[in-house]
Amino acid sequence: MVSTGRIYKAIVQYFDRIGNKMAFKARPVLILAHADEFDFVVLPVSTISRKENLNKYYDVMIDPEKYPLSNLIKISYVRTHKQIIVHAAEITDEICDLRKNCLQLYSEILLKREEFSREITRQAALE
Repeated sequence: MVSTGRIYKAIVQYFDRIGNKMAFKARPVLILAHADEFDFVVLPVSTISRKENLNKYYDVMIDPEKYPLSNLIKISYVRTHKQIIVHAAEITDEICDLRKNCLQLYSEILLKREEFSREITRQAALE
């Protein structure tokens, strides 16, 4: 059973720049909440190979040396400003329980996501 606060592998859509088309790949995601009966609100977890794409404020780093219970192999970033919806059938293996094993980091991620959501509302109200 998929649970909030945990990182799982999931099949997600992305834009393939080389093929100039939408494609799919398995990537870690942090489960935030149920969107409805079959879908989950998630945050992607990425190694961000092109550092110019790193958002220095909203991308929260998970260093496996500092957080060995994250079970991540490389330094990764939770993209708190890139919330997506994933169908339950696209979610596979559990990687870790971030809320249980890294509560302070998990709390930081939730605060950044909440701050970004408030910023979206602020901008929408102004335009």
